[in-house]
Amino acid sequence: MSVTGQILLSSNPNVVLSYLDSGPPKSSESSYETIILIHGNSFGNAIFKRLLPFNTQNNIRIIAPSRRGFPGSTALSEEERNFFIGDEDEDDSALNARKEQILELRGVEILQFIDGIIQRLGIPPIQNNDDNNSPKEALRNRKGGIALIGWSLGSTFTLAAMANADSSLISEEMRERIGKHLRTHVMLEPALTSIGLPLPPSTWFPLRDPTIPLPSRAPLFTHLVTGYFTYSKDALTNRDLATVLGTIVPDISRVPTIYTFTEAEHADIVILTPESSIDLYFSKVLRRQLRNAYLKVCFDGQLKTGPALKNMRNMIWEVLGDRSYSLVWPTFWEMEDDDEKHGEGENGRLFKFVVVDGVNHFMHWDEPEKTMKVFRNILDAS
Repeated sequence: MSVTGQILLSSNPNVVLSYLDSGPPKSSESSYETIILIHGNSFGNAIFKRLLPFNTQNNIRIIAPSRRGFPGSTALSEEERNFFIGDEDEDDSALNARKEQILELRGVEILQFIDGIIQRLGIPPIQNNDDNNSPKEALRNRKGGIALIGWSLGSTFTLAAMANADSSLISEEMRERIGKHLRTHVMLEPALTSIGLPLPPSTWFPLRDPTIPLPSRAPLFTHLVTGYFTYSKDALTNRDLATVLGTIVPDISRVPTIYTFTEAEHADIVILTPESSIDLYFSKVLRRQLRNAYLKVCFDGQLKTGPALKNMRNMIWEVLGDRSYSLVWPTFWEMEDDDEKHGEGENGRLFKFVVVDGVNHFMHWDEPEKTMKVFRNILDAS
């Protein structure tokens, strides 16, 4: 049975993040792995509830915080909320410095939450069993630790956390504790905006369509993004951007996820409030800073060997469903290219990729058992 709690991130001012917790798996209360799931735009952490019953069979503890501005957690300050009316391309040094600070604070908050969970709940650290083992056997024998998973817009926050693992706002003691636990990072269905890139000019996106009344944009988005989409093999193989991005009408073969919610579940999961609406502008206003964070996480060798990230193997995974909404595919192709460039033609040196058959953007709700097996396999390979 799941429990809820709160972690105090700072006392001046008081900032707390609430969270869902599956509790330790019954299979082992002292030797298990932990996943921390960061939710996306418009959908709160309750979207992960269907994963919780599968914790024991996968020996994984599941923890899902509610980000700032979502139920149970502290809203952003009025100054920070007002900030997001800025122009994404305005080139002003003071403004850009403030943007960098805002993104750093969001990343540090995720790191503070991880550290708070480690201390409060006694999360098992990474236990390496490398003696006389091949590299594959060593990975299979690796126990404990945490996989940080950012879903959709949540991956911008996990990237910010990784990029700011060297922040001066974090104590060396915190860095060391996190480093003993942080095992891998998973980007679950990120969009191009999550890695600081603009949408292609021809992309139709309801959240940014001025012909749609503003109050209707987010509700329309929550309906379309939960659909199931079918792409031809040729379109994906040939990276046919126009055809893929032009696939905006869900397939009728499976009911969109949002229509499977009960009224109570809808109220619990779909969060469209003034406090949460900042998400609609987050990746637009902070685009340059997100791009810098992505590049730093990917290519900064000093960051990767620092105390907070030193135990991460297969540092970044990207996971997507083959029937998800179209914006995940350009991100996948972009990251594939970055991986190939980094490896000088050799794949899998920067990123590991998993494409899950038959699932959409809400695989953790519609196919929770299948999704948990994906997470289990990632942990076993990390």
